[in-house]
Amino acid sequence: MNSIVTESGKVPGKSRTTMVDVAKDAGVSFKTVSRVLNGEGNVRDETRRLVLESAQRLNYSVNGAARSLRVGGPQIIALLVANPSRSYVESMHLGALRRCHETGAHLIMEECNDVSGIASMIDNTSPVGVVVTPPLCDNPAVIKLLQDREIPYVLIAPDDPQSSRGASVNMDDEAAAREMTEYLIGMGHRRIAFIKGHPEHNVSEKRYSGYVQAMKNADIQLSAELVEQGHFSWSSGLVAAEKLLDLPERPSAIFASNDDMAAAVIAAAYRRNIHVPGDMSVVGFDNTQVAAVISPSLTTVNQPIAELVSEAVGLLSNQMFRHGDTSDPVFLKHHIVKRESVARPAKPAGQL
Repeated sequence: MNSIVTESGKVPGKSRTTMVDVAKDAGVSFKTVSRVLNGEGNVRDETRRLVLESAQRLNYSVNGAARSLRVGGPQIIALLVANPSRSYVESMHLGALRRCHETGAHLIMEECNDVSGIASMIDNTSPVGVVVTPPLCDNPAVIKLLQDREIPYVLIAPDDPQSSRGASVNMDDEAAAREMTEYLIGMGHRRIAFIKGHPEHNVSEKRYSGYVQAMKNADIQLSAELVEQGHFSWSSGLVAAEKLLDLPERPSAIFASNDDMAAAVIAAAYRRNIHVPGDMSVVGFDNTQVAAVISPSLTTVNQPIAELVSEAVGLLSNQMFRHGDTSDPVFLKHHIVKRESVARPAKPAGQL
């Protein structure tokens, strides 16, 4: 079992020397430095000498306390998140925690806005693997950092799972959004509005594409005034909902790209004394906790969020995967959860 340690050396002009500094000075990989400093085998004598000389030259020292915690003990898996939806993040966290508990690993969750923060986390905690969630999974700088450090990683829902260099766990967002739109059409809705997700998240375009496909397949003309931009946050959903409800002819149904924004639509409707679902239907996406607790309860796409991250942690806990085996993209199933927020239009389509 590989054990990676943290460090606390000092060099002039820097707060500390890291294993990355030693690796650059010795001209070897981060992982090779880790192996040498942990006394592992499978390292050539010449390489070992170069690493030790660099460590001495840079005044690098191993944090003995951290090392004693790592060797032979539970290993750390890092979960990287950057999503404004607290419900989504909580579901991710819970799924990862459960699987780590089963495998005996420790979990750290890092909310990241830049690559330097991720690099600092890696230096301080030395994870044996990393789960990368949207939109970080599509950030080339993040992927390069993990590859340069030779740290195993699994991506959650990258833009193109088939061409991704790392393992990934996914669901078909486009198909799920198409099915939800088809459900609304089947209930008799024709004037269906859509609130898009954050433009930096690849799933936003996939969900919008599913909506467009379903509308076109049903020969329903698309209307630009029925599409508003959101950012996966409650506040952005509220702004979008107000614009849609201000239309001279309001939609008979609103499909929001996640549950937080859908909950905001219901709140906006309530403020205007618009009854959901009697006057207007509302649906969301994700099936987070908020979908079940709001009133009326929300019809939504069940994205297996906790299962996605649990599967990713399971891959990282697999010793063979960590040692270089590849993994084909994994796809988990979705389904529509029908609750109280959808009904047939109060009036026939075209007479609203």
